[in-house]
Amino acid sequence: MRTSRLALLAAAGLIAVALTGCTFSASATVAPDKIASLAEDALEAQIGTRPEIDCGEDNIDLKQGTTVPCLLTDPSTGSEFDADVTLSKVEGTNVTVSVKVADAPNNASEEEPTDAPSTGTGTLTLSAEEIAKTAEKALVDAAVLTNPGVVCPGADHEVSNGYSLECTVIQGGDQYAATVTISEVDGTSYSVNVVIPELAG
Repeated sequence: MRTSRLALLAAAGLIAVALTGCTFSASATVAPDKIASLAEDALEAQIGTRPEIDCGEDNIDLKQGTTVPCLLTDPSTGSEFDADVTLSKVEGTNVTVSVKVADAPNNASEEEPTDAPSTGTGTLTLSAEEIAKTAEKALVDAAVLTNPGVVCPGADHEVSNGYSLECTVIQGGDQYAATVTISEVDGTSYSVNVVIPELAG
């Protein structure tokens, strides 16, 4: 799939995972490559191509509202964009990140067009594959499962806050029922919450 540069200009995404009843060790800081990976996951789910994001070398405070200046590289053109990655929600080790990409690449000519499409709010159309892929990455990033496969029903879904899908999580030879819920829909941004009752507690 060929991804246009304009798709990257307007791209923004959120990703999160929540496992009711499960306990994970908390940390006051998080490695920058962890936050960069979450941001890459969110944007890949939106545009179909994984960008490269570098958030530096310093550990990041695991606090809601923390904004990290990062550098995004468009894999199709090699252009670099400033990207602000914000920890918009922190609940223990469950982290939601939002990504805001600059309208123009670094050192771009002022005459270069940057007419990125405007983003709406409230609803978002996602394919079942996109939702499943985001859920898989969220589970791996939260260290819940090592190499899960997620299968969600249907084709395209017009999602809004509270929209849920009953999906199946596959790990090795085991299968688990999982509820994947979409929340915080804002233009191309959204949060994914994954609940696996069998793994709770």
